[in-house]
Amino acid sequence: SSMLLNLRASNGGGKSTIVRRLIETAVKKQPIYGLLGPRIPEGYELRVQGVKKPVYVLGGYDLPTGGCDLVQPYDLVLDLLRKYAAKGHVVFEGVLISSSYGRVGALMEEWGQEAVMAFLDTPLETCIRNVEVRRKARGDERPFNPANLTSKYNQILKNRERIAAAGKLRVVILNYDKGFEQALELLRGA
Repeated sequence: SSMLLNLRASNGGGKSTIVRRLIETAVKKQPIYGLLGPRIPEGYELRVQGVKKPVYVLGGYDLPTGGCDLVQPYDLVLDLLRKYAAKGHVVFEGVLISSSYGRVGALMEEWGQEAVMAFLDTPLETCIRNVEVRRKARGDERPFNPANLTSKYNQILKNRERIAAAGKLRVVILNYDKGFEQALELLRGA
C-alpha cells in the first residue's frame, strides 16, 4: 500500500527544504500540470532510488513559497491526496496543514499506520532566523515580528502531542539536520 508522508513544522522549519532535496536527488522527475493551471505544477512524479513505487510530491516548488500552500481552495489538497495515493507514495507539506489536523488528518486516518505525520524538531530560534534570511533575500527590509510564528510553533507542538496520544496515525520526529535522510528511510521502508 501507499505511504502518505506529511512533513510538519512552522515557517522556516525546513519542510520545503526536504521536499526540494527529494526532487533534486530523484532519479527521474516529472512535473504534473492540472488543477493549478499551466504555470504551477499540482505535483511532481518522482522515481527515488531504493523506493519501489513512484513518489508524488504535492504542489509546486518553482516559487519561494511551495507545497500545499499554493493549492487553493484548500479542499483540493484532499482530492490530490486521494488521486496520487492510488498510484504511489505521497509526500506533502504546507504551513496551513502543519497547524491543523482537520480534514487532512481525518483523510489520513483511512491509511492507518501507512499515514505518517513527520514533525521537524527545528528550534524556534532557527525558524525565526530562517524566516528573517528569506525575507531579506526577497528584499523585505521591514523588521520581523516573531509573535505569529512563535504562536504557530507552539500550536504545532501541542498538536503533535495530541495526535501522538490519539494513536491513529504514525507520528515521527525528524531531526532538523538529518530530516531528508530520515524521510528517505521512511519511504524506502514503506
